[in-house]
Formats: sequence, C-alpha cells, structure tokens
Amino acid sequence: MNILPRDMIAGCAGHFPHKLAFCCGEDSRTWQQIDRRSDALASALQALGVKKGDTVSILGKESLEVYEHFFACMKIGAIRVGVNWRYSLPEILHVLRDSATKVLLLRADCAQLAPPREELAALGIKLVGYGAGHASSLDYETLLAKHVAEPPALPALTRDDDLLISYTSGTTGGSKGALISHGAVADSILQTVINRGFAPDDVWFMPAQSAWIVVIMAIYGLGNGMTNVISHDVFDAAQFLRDVARWRVTTAVLPPVMLSRVIQEYRRGGYDISSLRVISLGSSPSTPKLIRDAYETLGCELQQSYAMTENAGCWHVCLTSADYRHALAHAPELLKAAGRVGVLSELSIRDEAGKPLAVGSVGEVWIKSTTLMKAYVNLPAETAEALRDGWLRTNDIGRLDENGYLFLLDRKKFMIITGGVNVFPSAVEAVIIEHPSIEEVAVLGVPSDEWGEAVLAVAKLKKGAKALDNAELLAFCRQRLAKVECPKHCIFVDELPRTSTGKLQKHVLRDWLLANPDLLPWSVEEQ
Repeated sequence: MNILPRDMIAGCAGHFPHKLAFCCGEDSRTWQQIDRRSDALASALQALGVKKGDTVSILGKESLEVYEHFFACMKIGAIRVGVNWRYSLPEILHVLRDSATKVLLLRADCAQLAPPREELAALGIKLVGYGAGHASSLDYETLLAKHVAEPPALPALTRDDDLLISYTSGTTGGSKGALISHGAVADSILQTVINRGFAPDDVWFMPAQSAWIVVIMAIYGLGNGMTNVISHDVFDAAQFLRDVARWRVTTAVLPPVMLSRVIQEYRRGGYDISSLRVISLGSSPSTPKLIRDAYETLGCELQQSYAMTENAGCWHVCLTSADYRHALAHAPELLKAAGRVGVLSELSIRDEAGKPLAVGSVGEVWIKSTTLMKAYVNLPAETAEALRDGWLRTNDIGRLDENGYLFLLDRKKFMIITGGVNVFPSAVEAVIIEHPSIEEVAVLGVPSDEWGEAVLAVAKLKKGAKALDNAELLAFCRQRLAKVECPKHCIFVDELPRTSTGKLQKHVLRDWLLANPDLLPWSVEEQ
C-alpha cells in the first residue's frame, strides 16, 4: 500500500473531524481544524514561491504551529526542518545553510536567537513571524486568513521523496542532518502504532522537544486517529503531571531523566494520574533501579523502546509490559534488555568487518527497515559509513540472547579500554545509580599514562542527600563491580550536560576535563 503521511491527515480529518487531534497548554485543534489550517499554510507557502523539494524551517518552542507547519510540508512536498532553539547562533546558521532553507517560521519569543535579518536575506530566506509581538513583515495568521479558501496544489509524491531533515541532537559532537522520506515517516508511524498497541481512544503524550526526529513521535495519532498531547514550551515534571490529569492521558513516552523527575514530583502528592495505563521509556537506556521506582510509585505499566534519528524514530525494538512484569518477578537480568525486534524490521549483530556474529556474541547493532534515512545531508563519506547494502550501522554495541532479546551494552564511541580490557560505561552507571545519594551519573574514559584510559565517574547528588565523598562511592562500587570496572576517581557536579531530549553529552564532559586537568589526580592530556 503506497500510503503517504498526507493521506493519513486526510483520513483522520475525514473520519474523525471533530475529535481532538492536538492539545498544547490552553490551545487545541480538532483533526478537521488542523487539516484546514495546514491547507491554508501550504497555500501561503506556495504563494511565497515554495516548491516541491524546497526547505521550510521553523524556530520556536513547542506549540501547535509546529504541527501545522509539518503537515503543510507533507502536503506540498516541502522539506521540514526544525531548528533547535537551544542551539547557538553558529549552530543555527549551520542548520539554515546546510538545509538550504527557503522560508523560516520564527516564533516571537525566539526572535533574539535567529541570525540578523540582513543575514537571512543574504541567504535568500524569507521570514514569517508567529506569536504575539513578532516584528516580521510577514505574519503567520494573516497569511492563513488570506489563503484559507485556497486549497494548495498537491504535487505528485512518491514514498522516496524527501520530507524532513532531522539534525542529530549532538551526544558525540557536531550535528548532522538525516534526510528522511515520506515513506519512512508513514512506516515509522504505522509500525509503532501496531508494535505498541496504541488504540484510537488512547490519548498520547510526547513531551520532548520537536526540533528533531521526535516530531514524528508526536504525530502517532495519524496512524489511528488518537489524540496527541504536547508540552507547552518546555518540559516541566509538575506541568506534565497536571497535563496528564487535564487531558486524561492514557499513554506517554519519557526519557529516563524525565521519568526520574516525574517520579520525584509525583511523590510530593496532589496529582491524579489514574488515566495513565502505560509509559514508554525511550531516548536512552534506563536502569533497573529506575524501573523498580516507576512501578512502585506511579502504578502504571512500562514499555521500553529503542529507536534513533537515522531510522525515522521507529521503535524497532520493544520490551513489553509483560516482559517487565516477568523480569520483576522471575528474571531481573531482563530489566537490562532493550527488548525484541518487531516483525517488520531486521537486526543483526556484526563484527568490525560487517560479518554477522553468533547468538550471544558482542558486536555492533545493524538494522534494516523501510524507515531508514536516505542520507546525511551533504556528507557522502559519513553516509557511506553509516549505510551498507540497505543496513544501518547504529554505532551501538550489543548482543542478542537465545530468546531474541537485544541487550545494549553501550555506544561504540563510549566504550572504555583500560589496561587492555573493554569496559562498558552503562554497566558501571547502572551500579552507581543504585547508591541512595546519587541522582544522575555519567561514566567515561579519560586518558591516563598508566591505564591508557582510566574509568571516571561524574555524578550529581539527589537534592537533600547527605554529602558523599569520593572514597565512599568508590568503596560502594568495589563491592558490586569487577576491579577493572571500578572508577579510579569520581567528580561531583551540580548538573550533567544533556541534549534537549535528555541524552548525556559525554563529549562535553570529556572536553571539560581536558580543559581542566587539575580536577583529576592524574594527567588528562590527550595521548
């Protein structure tokens, strides 16, 4: 079936016209309303000269305009780019230039983040302002009102046509633009709705920032007509819990760092989350401790998902609620699994030469699916490295057990080689987080004359926790880890650097340590 995302919009608007489609703060749209408004925006963009294959970017915090913009791009074959408002000016300029942006939608309260008007004009970018108080000559609502009675001209589209560029969230360095097709987005939505058991009457809450690939996760309702809730502006644990109560949310996704904050806030009391039946964990690995805390505190089911930008955010690998229940009762080692592969995807564990390995062997995770990206924009060498004969090299290290469960050990780039022995930081982090005083931790390798790389922990204490010294934490580790896995040192910080989706930025920590060698009892000069 050659279904495209714009066909799914038409289906939802036709079959569920008066049902809530999107809710955000005080604003909401029915499926019919968002269809008509995105039609008007699509016509307005065409009047501004946007053609199939042109890029239309948006710079703003979470709002319903983000989805009207995405839907308009789907309809006219424009390429959607979300510009992360947390980026620096040079990073924003890189995204606009790299994507060859033709039109930029700019929210009023992000105007100070954008390049100067003359610089945008020099790049040939037309500016459309939205939100109260913007100073752009082209106004979003005025354009919609002018074109509301003009249906857009719908160009011929195929599954392989370009739909969006998602810039990576930067866990290991500079951002790359993953080019995603219409077919990949449609399949990502449908596969996830099927794999996760979403129902038409579900109310789905995706509270992460939409500038990158998670914008697809916020529109899963296109697959079955369910209501989609998004955060207003930025994520806040208390507001998340209030929104769950207000919109009677039934299912949500939370990265582990957000789930931890929600648990802490819920324990303060006063929140009704009785409608919530399941939380999907995603974005980064969760720890057994967090899983136990969530079940004990929130009283809903959990699921685990494994996805990435380069596969259109599709949840290829899932750990179900039944898996979690079985793990808690009978198989605690299963709490460390990412899950099993869905029937519409293929997964292989391979060695450095790309040769498939036997069950139980440790190697790099390769994925094959119709949801894979087409390329990294303007980066042919990086594309050739990532995509091999229809397979995606994920850069994740893992193993498959005899029951088909995938266990992710760590990112390939994060693996520590200390004294000639491989140490996976995630295994060390899973132990340290069990300490009652630790809220967050990052484990990484830093250069050492003695060890080649030394295992280092950077930790944040829980609010109100008693002071913890380096010796006490290291003694805690020695009781639970092999000697080679134990950190040689621990640094305590107020906050850990994270991306907008909660992923640890270990390259930022490493750069910080290299710039401040006095923080460690040994030299951290690059070898």
